[in-house]
Amino acid sequence: MRAVTPHEGGDSAVAADPKNVSILLVDDAPNNLVALEAILDPLGHKLVKAGSGEEALKHLLQGDFALILLDVQMPGIDGFETASLIKSHTRTASIPIIFITAISRDAAHVFKGYAHGAVDYMLKPFDPDILRSKVAVFVDLHVKAQKIRQQAAMLRQRDMELLERRGQERYRRLAESMPLLMWGARADGTFYYGNRAWVEFSGAPSDDLAGLFDPRFLHDEDLAHVDAVWRNSIRNGTPLELELRLRRASDGVSLWHLVRAVPERDERGIVEGWIITAMDIDERRREAQMRAELLEREQHARAHAEAANRTKDEFLATVSHELRTPLNAILGWVHMLRAGMLDEARTARAIETIERNAHAQTQLVDDILDVSRIITGKLRLNLKPMQLRPVVQAAVETVKPAADAKGVALSCVFGSMADEEIAGDPGRIQQIIWNLVANAVKFTPRGGTVEVTVNRGGMQCDLTVSDSGAGISPDFLPFVFERFRQADSATTRNHGGLGLGLAIVRHLVELHGGTVRAMSTGLGNGASFTVTLPIRAADVDGREPDYFASQDIVPRRTPLPEARLDGLRVLFVDDDADARELLAELLVRSGATVIAAESAAEALTAVKEHSPDVLVSDIGLPNEDGYTLIKRIRALPASQGGRVPAIAVSGYARAEDRKRALAEGFQVHLAKPVEPSELVSLVASLAPSNRAALTPPAPPTSAAEQAT
Repeated sequence: MRAVTPHEGGDSAVAADPKNVSILLVDDAPNNLVALEAILDPLGHKLVKAGSGEEALKHLLQGDFALILLDVQMPGIDGFETASLIKSHTRTASIPIIFITAISRDAAHVFKGYAHGAVDYMLKPFDPDILRSKVAVFVDLHVKAQKIRQQAAMLRQRDMELLERRGQERYRRLAESMPLLMWGARADGTFYYGNRAWVEFSGAPSDDLAGLFDPRFLHDEDLAHVDAVWRNSIRNGTPLELELRLRRASDGVSLWHLVRAVPERDERGIVEGWIITAMDIDERRREAQMRAELLEREQHARAHAEAANRTKDEFLATVSHELRTPLNAILGWVHMLRAGMLDEARTARAIETIERNAHAQTQLVDDILDVSRIITGKLRLNLKPMQLRPVVQAAVETVKPAADAKGVALSCVFGSMADEEIAGDPGRIQQIIWNLVANAVKFTPRGGTVEVTVNRGGMQCDLTVSDSGAGISPDFLPFVFERFRQADSATTRNHGGLGLGLAIVRHLVELHGGTVRAMSTGLGNGASFTVTLPIRAADVDGREPDYFASQDIVPRRTPLPEARLDGLRVLFVDDDADARELLAELLVRSGATVIAAESAAEALTAVKEHSPDVLVSDIGLPNEDGYTLIKRIRALPASQGGRVPAIAVSGYARAEDRKRALAEGFQVHLAKPVEPSELVSLVASLAPSNRAALTPPAPPTSAAEQAT
C-alpha cells in the first residue's frame, strides 16, 4: 500500500491531532505578528510567522499548514500576489487563506481578495474572539479531512491486499485456461508450476516439475543451445527469448515454439522468480519458410529477367550493327557513283554490292518480323501437298553462290523419302532449309564441306545439315535455338547476323509437328542440325487459304523476265517524292503512262478523270491512308473507275497487313522493298484483258519525257 505523506494529510493519529496543526501568520509589521500570536496562542496550535510573501512561500515549501492569515499590504510581493502564487501550486492550492488588512473597506477591494482565492476578508481592527472562532472552524475542518484521508488510505490498503489475493487466483485460473504453455520458476531456475496446457502437451503428470528445459521435451539439436541461454539468463537476471522445438507427447512430433522468460523482481530489484511462456509458431515458421522459398524463386526470376534484358540489349546493339553495316556499304558506293569516281567495271560491282546489301537488310527485317509473329502467336502455316526434293534443291541453289564464292563444297544426298508427297508449307520448309544451310556455310571456313541429307525413318522424315566448320561449345549447345542468344555477341565477333535464324527454325519445325536438334563434339569439330518431320497424308487440297500464312519464302528473289506495259495508264500514289520518282521511272521505262499522286484525295480525283488501267498505292498516306482510298474507289461506279485493279505497296509487311489489304479491296499486297521486275509483271498481269504481254525489254524512255 502506498504511504500517505504529511503533505497529503498524514497517515497517523499524530497528523490528525489539533495540537500538531500549523498556522502560517504573514505580516510585514512585527507588532502585528506579535498581536496575532497572542490572540491565537490559547488555541494550542503551532504558529509559524513570516515577515514577507517570499518568506511565507519558503515556509509552505518546508511544511504543511491548516490555515494562512495573510496581510494584504506588504513590500515586495503583496498579499494578493502571494495568494496567487500559493493557489497556482497543486500542493498548496487547497490551504484556506484569510486576508487581514486595514487599507480599504471598499467592496471592490474585498472582492479582489476573494478573487485571489481567499475564504475570508477581515478588516483591522478586528474582534479577537471572532478571529479565534474562525481559525478554530478551519482547523477543525482540516483535522477532519486528515482523518478521512487516513481512513481512506487504510481502506485502500485493505482493498489492494484483497485485489492482490484475487489477482493471484485470477492469474492461476487464467494460466490454466490459456492454450499458451506457461510455467513458474524460482530465482534459481527450478520449476514449481506448469499450467494445464503444458501437462496435456508434454504428457507429464502435474506433480512432475522437471520443467520446460528437460531433455525429455526438447529436440536433441536444441539441447545445448537452450541450456546455455537459460543458464545465462538466470546468472544475469536478463529476460530470455528464443525459438526452440518441443516434443508433443501425443504423436512425438517436435513443434517450433517461441519461448519467453521474464524475471519477477521485488521492490529492491532482486529477482524473486520467473514467468515463462511458450507460443506455438510451427505453422508460422512453415509459412515463413514458404515465403523465403517464394522470395528465392522471385529473385531467381528477377535475375533471369535481368539476364533476358541484358540479352535483348545485346540483341538490339547487334540489330543496330547489322542494319548499319549494309547501309554503310550502300551509302559509300552511292557516293562514289554520284561523284563519277568509278569506271564501267567498278560501277557494275558497286551496283551488285548495293543490291546485295539491300537484300541483306530485307532479310534482317524479315527475320525480325518472323520473331515478332512467333512471340505474338500469329505465325501460321499454309499446308498443302508437297515434295521435299524440289524445296531442298531450291533452298540449296539459293545459297550455292555464297558457298562457291567462299570455296565451300555444298552437296545434297536424297533418300527414298525425298520424292514422296507430304503435307507441309513449302515456303516455310524452304525457309527452314535455307536458314540451316546458310548458317552452315557462314561458319564453315574455305575448303570445308556442307552436306544436306534427306532420309526416311519409319513414319518420319529426317533432314540433316552437317558441316565441317567452327562447331559449337558444350556450354552454348543447350541454348543454340533460343531467341536473342548468340555464342559470340562481342564487338570482335567473326560472323555477323542477329542470331534469330535458328530460333525461327525451331518454331517453324514445331509448327509442323516436328523436332530439331543440334549436335557438335566441340569447337573446331563442325556441327550438324537434324530436322525430324512426321509423315502425314497430303489431304489438304481444297481447304480455304490461310491469309495469316505468308507468301513462299525466297531469301533472295530471282529477277523475272521483264514485261512491257505499252499503252497502259498506271496511277501511282505515294507521299514520298523519292519513291514516286523511282517507281514512275521504272513504269515509264516499261512503256506505261504514269499518273502520280501524293495523297488519297489527289488519287481519287485522278481515278475519276483519267480512268487508269491499274492502281499502285502506298498504304501509309497523310490524312487518309491507302485502306481508306481503296474503299472510296470501290464505292464508285465501274464507269468512274470503281473496278480498277489495285496493288498495295507498303512497308507494313506482317501477314495481318496483307490480309487486311486484300479484304479492303486490293488484288495484291507487295512489301517494300519492291523488286522492280516483280512490280512490272504484276501490273501487266492485272491489266484489263491482260493485253500487256511479256516481251523483251524495249529501249528505256525517261519518265521526264512523258507528260503525266
